[in-house]
Amino acid sequence: MAFGRSKNRRRQDSAQRNEAVKSAVRSKGPGVVKVLALTLTTGLLVWGGVETRKWALSSPRFELAAVSFTGLERASRVELLRLAALTKGQNLWTLDTGALERAMRQHPWVKKVEVTRRFPNRVSVQVSEHVPEALAVLGELYVLDEEGEPFKRVTPGDGLDLPLVTGVDRDGYVADPQVARQRFQAALEVARAYTSASPGKPERLSEVRMDGREVTLVAASGQEVRLGEGDSEVKLQRLARVRRELSARGLAAEIIHLDNRARPGWVAVKISSPASERSGSPKP
Repeated sequence: MAFGRSKNRRRQDSAQRNEAVKSAVRSKGPGVVKVLALTLTTGLLVWGGVETRKWALSSPRFELAAVSFTGLERASRVELLRLAALTKGQNLWTLDTGALERAMRQHPWVKKVEVTRRFPNRVSVQVSEHVPEALAVLGELYVLDEEGEPFKRVTPGDGLDLPLVTGVDRDGYVADPQVARQRFQAALEVARAYTSASPGKPERLSEVRMDGREVTLVAASGQEVRLGEGDSEVKLQRLARVRRELSARGLAAEIIHLDNRARPGWVAVKISSPASERSGSPKP
């Protein structure tokens, strides 16, 4: 009797364990299905991504067909395409726009450049060039842009007729480029003020001479205008009035002094000699 009861008890325990296992499977079954489904979906997405990338990198649909440029004046599209090694047939997905921009910025006239891929098969390039405003002698003749940056050497094909900024040499620029650039900027500001302060078409400016903080302008005729320090705009307005007065009297000035520190409002003029006196010819 005792043996029979023990056997029945073992059967009972086994049945209970089986029921517990079935219950656990039933309770965890949906989670397992979800995990399997998620794993399958992820695998399909990865496979699909790989296949899509292969297709995109090999499809003729994304082969470069045209490149458009805006902002070009001095630089040419041929030069920029050559620098960037950009040719028709390249796949747009493989183009590194940052590398293309860095390559195009090697052109001396290019200041900024932005390359944009236009899918499926075009590229647009927006170029900002340096604006030449003056020349400077830094061992060789350089072009200054609107920010006073000497951005390139002057070459015969540049065709530039710009005022020369003097008083900043190569050694000074190499020793402290920031200070030199500030002096260039100051010279350019005076040159712009000279143009805006003169009514009509002013005599062309040939040189802006920077002697420390003092500024001297040299016109194309050789006339010197000594501005000295500070108040350039006010002094240039006074210069315009002096020139009108001299013209009305039929006179020409060799030197115009606007640099009197003790009496800033005073103007001293050295009148040019008549041509006959300068050449030594007898007066009529």
